[in-house]
Amino acid sequence: MIFNKENNLKNKFFNLGKIYISLMAIFIIIMTVSYIIPNKRIDWHVSESVAQLKSEGVYPRPFFNTQSAQLDNFTDSWMLNLAISADNKHPLKSALENPHRVAKEYDEGKIDKIENLEMSINNDGINVKSYSRYWHGYLGILRPLLVLFSYTEIRFLNMCALFMLFIIVNSLLKKKLGIKIMMSFFISMMMVMFVIVPMSLQFSSMFYIMFISMIILLLYHDKIEENNLELYVFFIIGSITSFLDLLTVPLISLGIPLTTYILLIQNNKNQQLTRRLHNNIKNKTLFSNTIEIIKNSIIWGIGYGITWASKWVIATIILKQNVITDALNQILSRTSGTSDTVVFTAKSVIESNTNIMFTGFTTKLLLLILLIGIIAIIFIRKDLDEIIKISSILLIALMPFVWYIILKNHSQMHCWFTYRNLSITVYTVLAFIGYSIDSQKLGIIRR
Repeated sequence: MIFNKENNLKNKFFNLGKIYISLMAIFIIIMTVSYIIPNKRIDWHVSESVAQLKSEGVYPRPFFNTQSAQLDNFTDSWMLNLAISADNKHPLKSALENPHRVAKEYDEGKIDKIENLEMSINNDGINVKSYSRYWHGYLGILRPLLVLFSYTEIRFLNMCALFMLFIIVNSLLKKKLGIKIMMSFFISMMMVMFVIVPMSLQFSSMFYIMFISMIILLLYHDKIEENNLELYVFFIIGSITSFLDLLTVPLISLGIPLTTYILLIQNNKNQQLTRRLHNNIKNKTLFSNTIEIIKNSIIWGIGYGITWASKWVIATIILKQNVITDALNQILSRTSGTSDTVVFTAKSVIESNTNIMFTGFTTKLLLLILLIGIIAIIFIRKDLDEIIKISSILLIALMPFVWYIILKNHSQMHCWFTYRNLSITVYTVLAFIGYSIDSQKLGIIRR
């Protein structure tokens, strides 16, 4: 028995190694191919897009005059800059170096990022700099799209795609876990201003990963659990997150799918036990669900971290530039508790994020929902044993706060978008309450 367990563990590590190597090869190929695409049409569409960006400004608030609804045209301009700065003659070098153009006036603080993009298109007094500490995997999608569409048109396509995925996820949640869990997810997305996310390319990547991950888990959770594939799934999610993201809210690609997965496997076990579909069913416990959360969180972190570090190592070797040192310096900066002369405490960082998420209205709404939920649990709850088993998901609700404490600098400086990590907390807490209420006693039909 011990030998079989050790052998099984070796096989898992071997398979993870194969997945890792395959992903690195795929990522390099995607980036290299994207940099082969001729710049001419891309330049034309980016040039066409500058007017839209200039009319909006660097940090516009299109629908609501609040920080929570603020777009990031600053970073979107940077992404477009990276898209036009490819060296088509040396695509592999560009894929690892990720060149972008910087005007002298921008370095001197005289112009903003959008004006820098405009000058970069015209090549007026431009220096080319490297931004190689990230993969910039979004360019594998953005550069091909810019051959055919302008920034404004890509925004529209982005809106259609993200809202379609949002509808699919809600539909599957209702079908697989019931309307209470669906509403928990819906409320969590509305509270982080999902409606404005498609208008900012910078924000969109993490929502694509989160939505698609949830769709896969909702459709194939039984096969994933039956074949013990969850380690591979969460490793791949973490790796793709690192490939596409620019350190926005990567945690939502872990916390929300993981909560959903735990709810699915617990619900699946309960149904199997009730219907006696299998003779050797192992019922889930608080301990086993907690281990599942810890295990998959660690493997997601390994996938995320090793993919990010691999870019530094590969770029350092091939480009003969010390990308590793640059990346490590940035990590030290982002995890520090200071910015210039300002000192950030864990308390101040958490408050900065929660104050954006929980306004007067949203706080009242949540308190009302929580009050109704707690009253419902008191009078029409499921068996206490079942509630205890699923209570392990409340560990996931704490993830954003751990993230804020570790990445103090980044979470304080960019609290106007890092607050979206708190969607994990809202979804998980509401889902726990919803799951604890007995739908049959309440008169709600699950399907």
